[in-house]
Amino acid sequence: MNDNTVNKIVGVVTIAKIYSKWQFRRPFTFFFIAMFMPISIIVPMLILVPKEGWFNIIVGALIFSVIGGGISDVTLNVSFDREEKRNVFLITRNVKPMEYMLGILLGGASYTFVGATVILLIGLVILRLAVTLAQILLMLGLIAIVWIASANLGFILSLYGPKDYRLPGTLSDVLLFSLSFLAPVYYPIEILPLPLRYFSYMIYTTHLAILGKSILRSEPLSLFNIAFVLIFSLVLFMISIRGMKWKKD
Repeated sequence: MNDNTVNKIVGVVTIAKIYSKWQFRRPFTFFFIAMFMPISIIVPMLILVPKEGWFNIIVGALIFSVIGGGISDVTLNVSFDREEKRNVFLITRNVKPMEYMLGILLGGASYTFVGATVILLIGLVILRLAVTLAQILLMLGLIAIVWIASANLGFILSLYGPKDYRLPGTLSDVLLFSLSFLAPVYYPIEILPLPLRYFSYMIYTTHLAILGKSILRSEPLSLFNIAFVLIFSLVLFMISIRGMKWKKD
C-alpha cells in the first residue's frame, strides 16, 4: 500500500470521525436514535396490522430507518457545510471530494446500521424466521445499498438545492416520507391499481422493498429489481461526484 493510498484512507477516516464524534459525546442521543427510534417505528404498526402483513412492516421499517439517516442526515450535514464554507476549507486542506463523500457516508453509517440491525432482529424474532447465513449477508448488502443510494440523494439535494441549509433539510423530509409511505414499502405493490403500480416501479424504494421481502421469505430475487437498484444507485453516485467536482472548481 503506497503513501497516496494511505493518505486517502486517513482523509476518509478523519472526515468520518468529524461527523460521528457526537455519538461518543452524547451517548444517550445515540441510544435514542439508534435503538429507541427504530423500536418506536415498528412496534405500533405491528400492533395495528394483522399478522399476515408483518413482513411488509418489518421491511418497510427497515428501509424507512436507513433512508431517513441517508437522505436527512447527509442533506443537513452537507448543506450546513456549504452554508458555513466548511467543505471549501476541507477541500483546500487537500481533502479530495471523494474522501469527503466517503467520510460522511462512513460517519453516518455507524448508527444507521445499528438501528437497521435492531429492526431486523425484532423482525426475525417476531416472524420466527430461521434465516441462513446467506440471507443475513443479503440483507446486510441490501441495507448497504439503501444507505448508499439514499445518502447520494442527500448529496444531490444539498449540492444542487437552495443555498439556505434549512430548505434542503425540509425537502429531504418530504422526500423521505414520500419514498417510505407513498411508495409500496409498508404494503404489497399488488394492492395498487395497475397504473399506480407502473408508476411505483419508477421509485427505487419499491424495488428495495420487494427484494427485502423476497430475501426474508427465501424467494428467488428478481433480476429486474436488482438491476434497477444498482443502475439507479450508480446514476445518483455519478451526479453526486459531478456536484462535488463543481464545488472544487
